[in-house]
Amino acid sequence: MSFKLKTILLFLAISLIPYALTMFMLGNSFRQELYESATQEMNTQLGMSVERINQHLHTLHNDMDFLAKSDIMNDIYTKDLDRRISNSLLSKKTDLKITGDFYLSDTKGVIVASSDFTMIGKETPQNPFFSIPVFSNISSDKVGTLSLIYPVTNFSNFFSNTADRHYYLLYLDGQTALRPSVFTDSIEVSKTLESTPNITIVLEEEKALAYKLLYKYELWFVLLLLGGGIFISIAAYYIATYLIQPIITLSNTAKKITHTQDYTQQVTLNRHDEIGELAFSFNTMINGMDHALHEITDLNEEIEETQREVVFTMGSIGESRSKETGNHVKRVAEYSKLLALYYGLDSGEAEMIKQASPMHDIGKVAIPDAVLNKPGRFDEEERRIMDTHAALGYEMLKHSNRTLLQAAAIVAYEHHEKWDGSGYPRGLSGEAIHIYGRITALADVFDALGSDRVYKKAWEDERIFTLFKEERGRHFDPQLIDIFFDHLEEFLLIRETFRDHCL
Repeated sequence: MSFKLKTILLFLAISLIPYALTMFMLGNSFRQELYESATQEMNTQLGMSVERINQHLHTLHNDMDFLAKSDIMNDIYTKDLDRRISNSLLSKKTDLKITGDFYLSDTKGVIVASSDFTMIGKETPQNPFFSIPVFSNISSDKVGTLSLIYPVTNFSNFFSNTADRHYYLLYLDGQTALRPSVFTDSIEVSKTLESTPNITIVLEEEKALAYKLLYKYELWFVLLLLGGGIFISIAAYYIATYLIQPIITLSNTAKKITHTQDYTQQVTLNRHDEIGELAFSFNTMINGMDHALHEITDLNEEIEETQREVVFTMGSIGESRSKETGNHVKRVAEYSKLLALYYGLDSGEAEMIKQASPMHDIGKVAIPDAVLNKPGRFDEEERRIMDTHAALGYEMLKHSNRTLLQAAAIVAYEHHEKWDGSGYPRGLSGEAIHIYGRITALADVFDALGSDRVYKKAWEDERIFTLFKEERGRHFDPQLIDIFFDHLEEFLLIRETFRDHCL
């Protein structure tokens, strides 16, 4: 993040964030007050409606209780049913102006009187709204049950619904009744009936209506918020730009110097403050950087050359312990570079493997002379000891952070791996073997077979070529074998150029 952006953000944090928070707090406070006001008004209206319903139901229940205890009910006991009870029930229904019917059933559940004469003789309907037992005034025995079937549509008489606000019933099981519609977004209040606790009356209002006043001013609120934010942001941008313009000038000059590597450029700031002192120090620093960079470049080149000489010398030491000539590592290095270039590695990486390949047998310095220089074939234990030189060489080099020594560690570790997985120390196969290891393996074997040693004579070229063809895809990478034969004359020229003249 740039210094300019950080400065602008600092101004915004100091001014815009408190402004925005204050505006949001005011908006939320206004919204909450409006919600509480709307809810309070709805609760008041709901309370009035529920109170009327409760009074109505209480009256209804009292009337039924009075009917159940009236002398006319003795007609059940005397079995003098001349429809007087039914007429009384019908009269009560008419007086109360309700939808529904009263039923008087005997102890067997058969209707013996009803405000609906057609139901006499039938079984009482299920789930009456109210049900009151009837006892004989003569024997005090229960002689029947007075029930009221009271459809919930009766409650509609107490509801004053509109398109944006309506009442409905909510049961304990979550079912609803008398709900005209379902609002997408609404606020609601509710209250349970006293005489019928399984029914709750809900008053629901479309939120758009409840928040009508808020929506009316909300657009202006948002515009004010955005306008203030834009003004603060613009002010912060210009103030920050003015304050840090000298820093931007310094930064642009530094970028130009970095891009062009021209250390003669200077910064001109006519200021007598800390920024002016910074510009003077910057110019002084630039004046000395070119000289310092030249010295560093020369020193790095010297270090790299020394490093290459050390690597080559260490590789030569490893070879000399096994009675091999110093020219062996030179030839392996040249072979490796040639293979790398034809394989498609860039010139820098090809040079890297050339410098690293002399270290391929550095692990031999840790192998006992009795094993290392044995003229005959190794027994099983001697072969096991000898084969550890790859891992030993890797352990010597792996801890370095130098690119060259890292490459040398790979070469030392993997130059005895084989394409088909039968090599050592890890039994890698195919392209799991690093290309450095595959290249050095071919270069090392080619030179070793073609050179005299204390324990063997050099092979003839045809014998070497036959072996390489046989080991294509087994010991060696097939592509590298093809490169070797396609450019055989160049490999033979390297061998001749660095030929050993004596052991």
